Amino acid sequence: MKYLNSKKYKYLIYILSVIVLIFVIFNIYISIQIHKELVNKVTNPGPWPAGSYIYDPEIGFDFAPNVSGLIKNGSFYVKSHQLGYRIGEQENAVSYQSGGILSLGCSFTYGDEVDAGQTFTQLIAKGLELPAYNYGICSFSYAHALLKAQKLKDQGVLDKLQPKYVILGCWNGLLKRSRSPFPPTASKKLPLAVAYIDKDGKDLYIHPPLKIQYIFDMMEMYRSEGVELSFKKFIKLFILAPRYLYLRLINNRLFQKHKARQSEVTDYDIYDFYFTGIESLFSPYQTRIIVLFMPSSANEHPHEALKKAIAKHPDIIFVDGQRALKKYGVPARDYQGKHPQPAAHIAYARGAIGLIRTSQAAH
Repeated sequence: MKYLNSKKYKYLIYILSVIVLIFVIFNIYISIQIHKELVNKVTNPGPWPAGSYIYDPEIGFDFAPNVSGLIKNGSFYVKSHQLGYRIGEQENAVSYQSGGILSLGCSFTYGDEVDAGQTFTQLIAKGLELPAYNYGICSFSYAHALLKAQKLKDQGVLDKLQPKYVILGCWNGLLKRSRSPFPPTASKKLPLAVAYIDKDGKDLYIHPPLKIQYIFDMMEMYRSEGVELSFKKFIKLFILAPRYLYLRLINNRLFQKHKARQSEVTDYDIYDFYFTGIESLFSPYQTRIIVLFMPSSANEHPHEALKKAIAKHPDIIFVDGQRALKKYGVPARDYQGKHPQPAAHIAYARGAIGLIRTSQAAH
């Protein structure tokens, strides 16, 4: 009997040892894969200055304050005020004036491919002799812009800036993006699931993002310490591997679920939800809201859902960017299938300034 028990005990130890060995080998393999992905991300970081994007637990990601540097190809300068909005290369990153124009949106609003002074935000502010606070964030959606505005409120930034106007950059591509947990910057191997708009019965809500602080922390470590695989890094990766694998599984399941599911959130739902939220956040400051529609083709016009939502919110000043482009003779090559170029930003600004002045005269 003792012999049988001893044999059974040894067999259990053998099985456990095999399981542990398999786990260790598998974990080593995953750790090496994570290392390769981190090396790829750090050595091929894209056009933005290192550290431009930071993790945000409510939004998923954000643009960092106090960033300063040329875009990779040198075509325009990237600089953030300490309060987080975009400013020009020579502008002071600490001082500010209240009572200006605040903008929210994606890369169209941020001004990807143009300098800060060429963006419609700065041009409108200059035309009205007001300060500018450009909070456009590349890859943002309406959900992210609303969360960003809420964060500015919670941090006391809106109390400091007291914006006179808020401009909401709007184009048709942001509707799909607002329903999706996967932004344009998402990676299958390094998951980046973000907040998105969903529906629970009749009510809309913003679904929170996955918690991925540790992935951003690892990327920052590789940037600061270099891409060589040291023992310290390997141990961190080895410990991280099970969480990373779990996140990949959750991420893939979310992707398949999102791909197979037809969202119940309509275009009108998104616009109404967004405009209502913005009005609620900015009403204490008596801020006027401007919606700027920016087409991505010569045949793209504001659709019925946007018009219906604007009609429900009559205090909104609506700027039809397509009409402005036509009025000021901007060729399609300056906006079709690309980020708005300087001529398009000028047209948007002139169209907005005209409507703002008309609204001021009426009041």
